[in-house]
Amino acid sequence: MLHMAEDDDTLRKPGEMFTASVLKKATPVRQFVFVTIVSAICFLLSKFAWNDKDLIMYSGCFGVVFYVMFNPWLCLLTDNNKKYIITSFILFVINTVIMYGAVYLLTGKYFGNSWEIRIIFITISFYMVVAYGMMMGLKLLFLDISDGGL
Repeated sequence: MLHMAEDDDTLRKPGEMFTASVLKKATPVRQFVFVTIVSAICFLLSKFAWNDKDLIMYSGCFGVVFYVMFNPWLCLLTDNNKKYIITSFILFVINTVIMYGAVYLLTGKYFGNSWEIRIIFITISFYMVVAYGMMMGLKLLFLDISDGGL
């Protein structure tokens, strides 16, 4: 009977398939660039192809919400929490200014005269803080220090 020796170097540890995945390459800067490009395309189509102010508002809100929706979850895959979180918060502020600035330039709506913008900004900011708290808690509770990943 032939017995195959198991080599520890070739075995994957639990959770390692996620830490070695392409999602690990989704840095905050790449997420920001993706959201900015998609939103810019949506802004241009909304303004010049369909001339619809509601679609312009949705495009700006998409840019803010989409960035914040996945950014904290991808923090689970990073090795440097502090750098990732600081970069994410700075890019969140820049993203919000760009998206809502474009909405203001194209429709005239801004934080002071649009309850939609206020509501989305307040809830998404709250979500970001809570989600980062949850991600840091998960990392502290379930992190495998043996280099196996989460």
